[in-house]
Amino acid sequence: MKEYYDLNDYVYHWIDFTLIFGTPFPLLLIGNVTVVVQLARSRSRRQRMNISGQARDTRPVSILMISLCVLFVFTITPVSVGMVNDVAVLVSYFNATFNFVIYVFSGSKFRAELRSLLFCMATQCTSLFVS
Repeated sequence: MKEYYDLNDYVYHWIDFTLIFGTPFPLLLIGNVTVVVQLARSRSRRQRMNISGQARDTRPVSILMISLCVLFVFTITPVSVGMVNDVAVLVSYFNATFNFVIYVFSGSKFRAELRSLLFCMATQCTSLFVS
């Protein structure tokens, strides 16, 4: 019985932390930082080359990426550090819901695709990705 307590006290918490927070957050952070840096480089290249035509502002995408990282930290950290109570677990479940809401409010392309998907489902459309 002591071996079980040792496993639960010392090993399980580290495995749980690694799977819930320790692996996903660095991947999310590295991926988002890479996207934001590439967007900034692209924006500065366009400004240096004086390309005006279809130049888009990349700040909203950068803000979206940063807000997703911050949201992940605030919603997953309480559970990953061992604060396992009902509120902390509920907040961690809301992470996916908050992500969806952020995408709906910030992305016009996402809204358009969501509308077309829902319209297609409402009309019993059989081919989803028809161009």
